[in-house]
Parts: sequence; structure tokens; C-alpha cells
Amino acid sequence: MNANNENKDKGEGIKELIIARIDLMPKNYKLSIGDLGTFNKEEMIEHVKKGDKTGKQIIAMEINFIKALTTGKLIEAINQNE
Repeated sequence: MNANNENKDKGEGIKELIIARIDLMPKNYKLSIGDLGTFNKEEMIEHVKKGDKTGKQIIAMEINFIKALTTGKLIEAINQNE
């Protein structure tokens, strides 16, 4: 498999992970993203699947959240605010 196919597979895997995370949210879950607007669960999933500007922003936000969880930075930030 060449590098291009590997990157494509990784990208699809990340999309699947983000879609699975969004799918676990409550039905009434909404996300507001600055000037892009407010999106419900179904809209978020559609944007991630399309890979458009909004979908890429949602993916980036979710990846940053996962990184913060795994590195302990999220807990540090929470503890600093107590």
C-alpha cells in the first residue's frame, strides 16, 4: 500500500471515530461553531461525512478534545479552575 492510500485510510478511520463519538451524544445535542452556525447531531454527522469546511472543523475540535483527554491537559485545566 502506498503512502497516499495509507493517509486516505487514516482519514476515513478518523471520520468513523468522530461519527461514532457524535452518535453517542443525546438526541437534543447541538454544537455552535462560531460563524459557521449551530448544528444538531445529524447535521454534524453529515458535515463530517462530506468532509466540507464545517466537517473539518468538527473533526479538528474532536481530535483536540481527545488529545486533551489523553495527555491529561483537560484535567489540569479543570483543576486550575477550582
